[in-house]
Amino acid sequence: MTEPRPAGLPERETLRGQRLAWRNGPLMADDPRAAWDGLLAARGLSEADPFFAPRLADLPDPFGMRDMERAAKRLAAAIEDGEPVHVFGDFDCDGVCGAAILVEALTAAGARVSCSIPHRADDGHGIGEAEVRRAAAGGVRLGLSVDTGTTCFTACEAARAGGMDLIVTDHHLPDASGLPSAHALLNPAREDCGFAGRQLCGTGVAFFLLMATWKTLGERSRRPAFDLRRLLDRVAVATVADVMDLVDVNRILVAHGLRMLNANPSPGMGALLGLSRARGPVTVETIGFQIAPRINAAGRMAHGDAALGLLLAKDEAEAAPLAAELDAANRERRQVEARVFKEAEARLAGAPVLAAYDAGWHPGVVGLAAGRLARRHGRPAAVGFEAPDGTVRVSLRGRPGFHVGRLLDACAAHLDGHGGHAGAGGGTVRAGRWEAFVADFGAAVEAQARHVAAPWRLVDGVLGLGALHPGLAARLQRFEPTGQGNPPCCWLLAEGVIAARREMKGGVVRLDVEGDGGGARAVVFQAGWADALRPGARARLIGRLEPDDWRGGGAVQFVVEDALLESERASP
Repeated sequence: MTEPRPAGLPERETLRGQRLAWRNGPLMADDPRAAWDGLLAARGLSEADPFFAPRLADLPDPFGMRDMERAAKRLAAAIEDGEPVHVFGDFDCDGVCGAAILVEALTAAGARVSCSIPHRADDGHGIGEAEVRRAAAGGVRLGLSVDTGTTCFTACEAARAGGMDLIVTDHHLPDASGLPSAHALLNPAREDCGFAGRQLCGTGVAFFLLMATWKTLGERSRRPAFDLRRLLDRVAVATVADVMDLVDVNRILVAHGLRMLNANPSPGMGALLGLSRARGPVTVETIGFQIAPRINAAGRMAHGDAALGLLLAKDEAEAAPLAAELDAANRERRQVEARVFKEAEARLAGAPVLAAYDAGWHPGVVGLAAGRLARRHGRPAAVGFEAPDGTVRVSLRGRPGFHVGRLLDACAAHLDGHGGHAGAGGGTVRAGRWEAFVADFGAAVEAQARHVAAPWRLVDGVLGLGALHPGLAARLQRFEPTGQGNPPCCWLLAEGVIAARREMKGGVVRLDVEGDGGGARAVVFQAGWADALRPGARARLIGRLEPDDWRGGGAVQFVVEDALLESERASP
């Protein structure tokens, strides 16, 4: 891989061990107008570019997805004929949100809908074969999966044997051996598909199935009165929670979902937002740090049914106690996760491969512990728990540049089922095969590492302190929603002196910076790395410019994510 060209930027490492490179090309500005105009030119945009006005009308035709016509016709027929339909969800945020939108929309359309969410520890990820048999025995002739099913071969066979047509909506990588025998398999990750750039989460795929079904029913003059736009708050939450790239189709879905979350959220989402006490408008960060963890906590610590119930709540009275239950589960999750991470870190000290399991580790947090290990050590990690039958159910998390789904494929000889995508995945390690799994996992990580570039911090431009203006901060908000695939604009500030430092609650540090051309208010969240930013230090701060919602009145702040330490002078 060709390294970025850092010409014109300092070549030494930042305080957080990264090197700087231009995201597009050199951009240096001492005033806000020059910064904005230069940014637009660097990204090939104009003030009137459609990028800044995402429209639902620009979503692609759902029938462009492989198997969609077959799926939509079958689901439309079930609605018209009053057939019972069963939704097979999953226990994470994507799976629960997807199940919720299918149940709500199909119920509103007059369908007879039932739904099941697997238990993380007892059932594991995937469509349960036993659950398929129960549904078929109860007379269900159409099943819909969401966020699962692409590698569920036995469940698909059980559906076929039981006389059930199974429509899979999923986004995980297919197994190397092929696709299961579903009635229809909607998955942009299929080699013969690629719909929406393969970027949709499971809930996104389910939403496009509903779009196609509504269109099919409309052609028969039977289009339901239910407005699918009412589901976009949950589509947005699932998309952000599953760390999908926020470009193209996902940018449209999330932008409109955020508008709904801010203006008219569903009762369940409204209850969660009330508990989060987040100030200011709901953003991608609100979803990632406040909403999604609480939805996930239900399936991690107990059962995803509570989350599903919340997302289907019809009013505030129904939603409030369920939201409180999820909030309590999330508090417990944080405590248990910290303990498991600490124990795994101690066990892996000096180990060449980040892979560990324990019979006592909580099934709901092993993936989170793996994520923390991966972030700390800069390479993929696998953390699992031992099931009563001697197998190990393992969760994998990665780092940018690695592909977890392919790491699992390399270990398939030791697994009874697995699934995943670029950033995360999991599977079941057969009894007695742990050491062999670790060996193959380590070899696969090393093989991918040879093609992973060194860590770079991409910078949009260099700003003088005088450019930190409310007008520029407001214009930069037009790039929202930002996140994976569409990161916030990152700036390197001209050299300044740390004039004051204030320690706040929750590991937050506020800085006053002075230099040529003006001064700035800066804030550092999770500031454990920033001890060197003391009064008197000369530094070039790296981060993003935002409106300061706490102070209001047009105030701005610079959110510091890294820094280059220049030198020090004596404090006055």
